[in-house]
Amino acid sequence: MAFEPMTGNGLQPVHDVHPSGVEPLGDGPSADAEIGDQAPVVDTPDVFEAAAVTATEPMVSAKPNHLSLVQNDFEDLFDAVEEEWQDRALCAQTDPEAFFPEKGGSTREAKRICQGCEVRSDCLEYALHKDERFGIWGGLSERERRRLKRGIV
Repeated sequence: MAFEPMTGNGLQPVHDVHPSGVEPLGDGPSADAEIGDQAPVVDTPDVFEAAAVTATEPMVSAKPNHLSLVQNDFEDLFDAVEEEWQDRALCAQTDPEAFFPEKGGSTREAKRICQGCEVRSDCLEYALHKDERFGIWGGLSERERRRLKRGIV
């Protein structure tokens, strides 16, 4: 069955042709219908097929269109999974003051701890991504991380 192209602006209802080619049924069961009678089976068209056939241009979307009553917080979930490394970090089991020394204070102890840490690269990547300005992250001071970002180191 071929669909005829629409005429007009597409917003005006067309009363003489039903999209499925099947005339719509009445408002409900007939007066002489009895309990147990089955309603006739009508093959209804797939709404998406009809839209694809009658569309003049393909509908392309980079983002899926859907309604949801549930907020999509998947990004937070992925962030939580990515940050599991923090639970395994040696600095989480050490005095934080060693990793955030006062200006001019020694960073030697913090860097020594970082050398033996299994998540050192994750820590440094996090600090570079989040642009951490203070403390020792991944075995590097803020100045060393700045130089690394600029490509000097």
